[in-house]
Amino acid sequence: MEAMMAKILIAVCILIVFTSCTGKYDECIENEKAQYRTQNPNASYGQVQSRQADFELMCSKFKGK
Repeated sequence: MEAMMAKILIAVCILIVFTSCTGKYDECIENEKAQYRTQNPNASYGQVQSRQADFELMCSKFKGK
């Protein structure tokens, strides 16, 4: 039981570290994806991923910041 709790705690800590390192570029891409999903509720995962280059282009102003 304690080993399981330790693994969960480690996973949560790793998740916190990764989410706190997310830059504006990544946030912008996630926001664009969310907006696309809102406007296209029946879009499949593949359709959203096929727009990835568009999202990256729209968010390029945040790259490296």
